[in-house]
Formats: sequence, C-alpha cells, structure tokens
Amino acid sequence: AEIRTHYPVELDDEVAVIRQEAHLVAAVPDHLVEILARFTRALRESNAVDQRSGVSARFAIAGAETIAAAALRRATASGEDEAVARVVDLETAVDVLGGKVEFETGEEGREAEILTHLLRTAVAEAVREHFRGIDFRLLVEALESGSMVVTGDRVTARDLLTGLPVLGESDLYDQVCDRLGAANDGERAGAIELALEGLYLARKIGKESGGGETVYG
Repeated sequence: AEIRTHYPVELDDEVAVIRQEAHLVAAVPDHLVEILARFTRALRESNAVDQRSGVSARFAIAGAETIAAAALRRATASGEDEAVARVVDLETAVDVLGGKVEFETGEEGREAEILTHLLRTAVAEAVREHFRGIDFRLLVEALESGSMVVTGDRVTARDLLTGLPVLGESDLYDQVCDRLGAANDGERAGAIELALEGLYLARKIGKESGGGETVYG
C-alpha cells in the first residue's frame, strides 16, 4: 500500500511546524521562515521532483537551522551583537538542502537550477505579500544613478545599513522595516535585503555575486 505523508495544509501551518521543531542558534525572522515554507511547498508541487519520495516538513526545518547557523557564523566572525539570518543566507541553505531532494531521473544536472528557480519564486511571493503598495522608485533611481548596496554572507548588518543610498526626506527604509516588524539592526538589514532581492527579481535593479559578496545596483 502507498504510504501517504500528511503535509501541513496551509502555509501558516507549515510555518508553525518549522517554528516548533527547528533548533535555531540565531534569530530567523518570520519572513525567512515563510520563504522556506513556500519553497518546500513549491518543491512538493514540482514535476521535476520525485513525489514518491516527497519533501517533508523536515526539509524546511533543516533549512531554518542552516540559515541560523550561517547567521551565527557571520556574527561570531565579525563581532556582531545579534545574530540574525538574512536573505543572503538562503543561498547557503540551497547548497546544503539540495542533497535532501530526490529529483526525477530526467533532471540530472539541472538540480541546482531547479532549486534556485523555486527559491526565487518563493522569495518573490513573499515580497509581493509583504511590500504591496510600497513605492520603491526613489531607491531604484538611486541605484540606477550609480549607487550600490553591498551584502554577502560575511557583510554585517551595520555595514549593509550604513552603505544604503541616502533617499533625502523619504521614509522608504522605515516603511519596509515596519511591514516586517524589523526593529534591531539585524532585522532591519534583513528586511531591506529582502526588498532589494525583490527589486532584482522584478528586473528593476541589477545584481552581481562573487567572492562571498552580492552587489545590488
């Protein structure tokens, strides 16, 4: 008889399971847990994934634990007071989690591409959900005019925040942070990094990665 795995029905249920089961060595903001939950659900619906093997809640739990560990490494190495996971840590998670997914036989060699595509989809969905109605034009214009924002798995929250383009009297950064309830530097850097990744995925700004750094501009 085929064994049916009972997956959490709603996105909120999936998030609750991750929160309940994951042993986190650093703060993982809600929007990242939500992205991992969306990512897991997208894998379950993908034709490229062998659904007989399935993708259990353990996958997302391992993802949360992996990005927390990445945040702790960054904080320890740089002397940050608070270790907070950010979007940049999700790429580390994909590298680690890829081995936990069984793909269909025709997909050999495309695994990383599929995982990256589905993660980007999950990020874009979260961006739409949380930042709907915010006008990012001033930030886009600043980046088009030559400003750049540097992040990366070794770039501290403070460095990211102090490197943001000045937007005159605009409270855009506060709007972004308020939507995600981001208060401390780590949370604020994470919120703004999510917005930047969203702008990149919407093809509003460019992004280049290499040598442990990601530059938006």
